[in-house]
Amino acid sequence: MYSGKLLLEITELYKINFFKNLGMTNFKIIRQIFYKFLIIISVGLVFELIYKGLKISTVYNSFENILFSFLLLSPIYLISHRIVQSVYVYFVYLLFCLCTYFETVYYYLFDTFLSASSLFVSLESNRSEVTEFLSFYFDFEVIIFSVILIVTIFLSAYRLTSNLIFFKKLSKQVQIKVSVCIAIIVLFLKFSALIVYNLPYLILKSSIEYVLESNKLGNYKTNSTGDFLNVSRSVVGEDEVYVLVLGESTSRAHFGLYNYYRATTPKLTSIKEELLVYNNVISAHPHSITSITKLLTLGNREHPEKISKGSIIQLANSAGFETIWLSNQRPIGIYESLVTKIALSSSRSNFLTTVQGVHNNVLDGELLTELETVLANSSSSKKLIIIHLMGTHVNYASRYPETFITFTDTPISNYGSDKISKTINDYDNAVLYTDHVISKIIQQIKTLNKRSFVLYFSDHGEELFKDYNMAGHNEDISTKDMYDVPFILWQSENFKKYKYIEFVSDRPYMLDDLFHSLADLLGISAREVDLHRSIFSSNFKSRKRIILKNSEYDSYFNLD
Repeated sequence: MYSGKLLLEITELYKINFFKNLGMTNFKIIRQIFYKFLIIISVGLVFELIYKGLKISTVYNSFENILFSFLLLSPIYLISHRIVQSVYVYFVYLLFCLCTYFETVYYYLFDTFLSASSLFVSLESNRSEVTEFLSFYFDFEVIIFSVILIVTIFLSAYRLTSNLIFFKKLSKQVQIKVSVCIAIIVLFLKFSALIVYNLPYLILKSSIEYVLESNKLGNYKTNSTGDFLNVSRSVVGEDEVYVLVLGESTSRAHFGLYNYYRATTPKLTSIKEELLVYNNVISAHPHSITSITKLLTLGNREHPEKISKGSIIQLANSAGFETIWLSNQRPIGIYESLVTKIALSSSRSNFLTTVQGVHNNVLDGELLTELETVLANSSSSKKLIIIHLMGTHVNYASRYPETFITFTDTPISNYGSDKISKTINDYDNAVLYTDHVISKIIQQIKTLNKRSFVLYFSDHGEELFKDYNMAGHNEDISTKDMYDVPFILWQSENFKKYKYIEFVSDRPYMLDDLFHSLADLLGISAREVDLHRSIFSSNFKSRKRIILKNSEYDSYFNLD
């Protein structure tokens, strides 16, 4: 009993001394500043509640923002100089406001909070893509929220540091206690997954991941042939021209060739008998970077680390091919693009949109001229040409010329408005133009009368107001159409004589195995090539198609 009483007295004495040393005035000032942070949190929360309703994720995010504001303010205890205090408070306040703004707008647009994967992808976005994104998604509600928040920031920031005084210098012991306690609380909550939405944390995490992935691909520039073992190819004689057409954001659901109710692919449909049309091919990710870095390399969902172990371009180079990369996408983002690092191992490359602020809306049709030039000037007897389209990437209205404005009526959709109708129509017109470009590429290759093929597919699909009230792609709110992609093969008669393809239209396939399928088509053998993973091979073995963190595609979308 006595020992318990003594312990209580010691505890109370400790508390008195702690707060005496800390200074109640300091707490008062912190509280006054914190109220201004709380106002910004409240504005964002009200906006979310009005347009999205009350959800558990909204509560989590608000709670995390409160903790984050405490974390930002805690270093004030360690600053004794008034000017430094003021500068720091204004800095963290503006940082906090900016983070809250982006979190709120993103949640409004996509009904989910920012994730590391979303931010990872944003590091690959160039200025033109960001501009198009903003122009496509920003609506009246976002503008109103922006104005309200800006006004609130200025009103709240007025005399933000007027009450700041020289904080009483704390003992090192107290400084350590305050800092450690705050750090432990935040770290525990974060790594226990009790809070998951904090934007600065996600920025740090995604930036680190990006640098690590970028470093992995550093050798693609300098090592053009890779480190493949036992590379061989028995094919001799005839000239060969093989074309891989890499689409962008094109969903199988909007392809007329796949029985879409609109005739969005009339030219490909007219030559359907010449095509192998695969009906059950999906992307590994609904984002370009994460998808392409796997489909062009040895990396896959099971072994993503293998993206640095070799690409199909390096394998083709080692087998004696001239490899050519023609792209209508920009070669750089904030850092050098991961896809570009893979592309630069090719024998030569040409990017149509290399100048910032100029040629932002180059149409894919200009790649036809580039292809013609390559075919006319190359003396190599073995060519692999990769054509990277802009396809149906947002802003959809910028992806086709006026002459392709065909679909203007009200489309079939689970959601209705004039804006939604225009968005779907723009997308379908963009698909129509993609159909034109692909068919022209096939015609160009067909006239060569050589051993050749043209393989077209998209890096991922797109949601168009079918299963979700949005246009675009986002792994955090995955829908089936974001994964379902067209996959079409045209073969010349000379190629058919050389290569047997076991065609199974409904064969379940995921694009992270494309490396093996392309090696199979090209007739290249190597220790790393696995024909069990080739959609064209009679040795093909189906595998579980894992998406998201650990979900099977068919089960996730109730296709079993």
